[in-house]
Amino acid sequence: MARIVVVGAGIGGLAVAARLATLRHEVTICERSASTGGMSGSIVRDGFTFTTGPGLLTLPAVYRDLFLKTGAAIEDVVDLVPVETPTRESFASAGGPRTIVDVPNASRSGIHDAFEAGFGRGAGADWQRLLHRAGEIWGVTRKSFIEAPLLANPEQRAERLRSAGGRGDLRTTAPWRSLRSLGRTHLSDPRLRAHLERFAVEAGCDPRKAPATLAVLPYLEETFGVWWVRGGLHRMTEALHARCVQRKVRVRTDTAVASIEVAGGRVSGVLLADGGRLDADIVITDVPAGALHAGLLPGPAEPARAHRVPAASSVLELHLALRGRTPDMPHRSYLFADDPAHEPDALFADRPTPPTDPTLCVLAPDDTTLAPEGHSAWTVQVRVPRQGAVDWASPAVRDAYPGTVLDLLARRGLDVRDRVLWSDLRTPADLERQTGAPGGEVPGATADGPRDARRRTPNKSGIPGLFAVGASAHPGGGLTRVGMSAASVADLIGRP
Repeated sequence: MARIVVVGAGIGGLAVAARLATLRHEVTICERSASTGGMSGSIVRDGFTFTTGPGLLTLPAVYRDLFLKTGAAIEDVVDLVPVETPTRESFASAGGPRTIVDVPNASRSGIHDAFEAGFGRGAGADWQRLLHRAGEIWGVTRKSFIEAPLLANPEQRAERLRSAGGRGDLRTTAPWRSLRSLGRTHLSDPRLRAHLERFAVEAGCDPRKAPATLAVLPYLEETFGVWWVRGGLHRMTEALHARCVQRKVRVRTDTAVASIEVAGGRVSGVLLADGGRLDADIVITDVPAGALHAGLLPGPAEPARAHRVPAASSVLELHLALRGRTPDMPHRSYLFADDPAHEPDALFADRPTPPTDPTLCVLAPDDTTLAPEGHSAWTVQVRVPRQGAVDWASPAVRDAYPGTVLDLLARRGLDVRDRVLWSDLRTPADLERQTGAPGGEVPGATADGPRDARRRTPNKSGIPGLFAVGASAHPGGGLTRVGMSAASVADLIGRP
């Protein structure tokens, strides 16, 4: 029976802890904050409940497998339901009303018809051709990219494909190609390209630089659908925490880890910030990659940008407690910027002020458990530059930006300014403080694409006993890879 310490209690950390404890290892989780869940949390006030972090869940099979292999089935612990309403996308039109497209959930034929009706003849066929290509990419990359460490470097991606599947797979994934380049090749309508690129932006990546392999994100969502946990996605975190406790995992909150220790050439334990120490045969990290490389790993700390890749963007959330309900309001709406193609300019350059024309994602779950009768609980998510590029802790910025978001909502057709009972703002500065992610970056990402959080684990650094699970939750799109990487690490470690 191995002594295992998991650093960080995000979804990935909880998942791998539950799996390993089920295999009869002795598992302790150390979480720096007062609660588990990482970016996935909740705000409860005056009868309103808001989920923070990921807004929807994708690939529910990953979570069904996790719960089934650690105890009771997922259906016995949470109410996991497909989102019944379409995703509404709203685009600016020159001199006229905005173009509205309702994208059905998990209906390829319905999506084809929606794009044909909204954007004109040929748009639906264009999108289906791109999804076909994305499906081919998924077939190639599921094992080598999704269930193994992610690599941001194009040469490393190409080398992995050469060793895994030969030139045919290399041509399919084109790891040297950007997502924007792929979209411009297949999609003639700029609104379709904005639809594609928002998946990269939500993941904290710059679509001009992120690899074309990110096309698997819309493929997964539109093939397998998006899902909701009744009562809020934080219910999934609570269920995972409870499963860990059932499996005798020691969950220690308010317990920060200062460093991972090595003795005799292998992991020997962790040093706690309060001066304490925990012995360990294996250490698994579920922390932002920047925090991992900046001090937790053995040896000299690396600068935050030592990997020479641009920092990822972050997310701002404005939670709105509203009087009344909006007829025919879908669970999720995207109100695109007036010029979505130039939105990355504001996200990934060091700008002195917050973006003035961002895309807004409005999450308005049709879930009666979230608000008092006759009221609504909305969350507006905005992709913004990280803390540091903008001083989100500044009172002037914090006080002004909620009004900016409400004005943008009104200008784009959702005026709720006279319905707001109260609001709660969560900025990148808050995320940085709560999760330890440098700048409040989207975990697991860089501007160039997903970050390889395992680059200095056993097969990379020669340090036996050191593993990581990727914190690859992209806030608007759901949780996909964390469950897979947790399963992969558990399989690597195996039974005692």
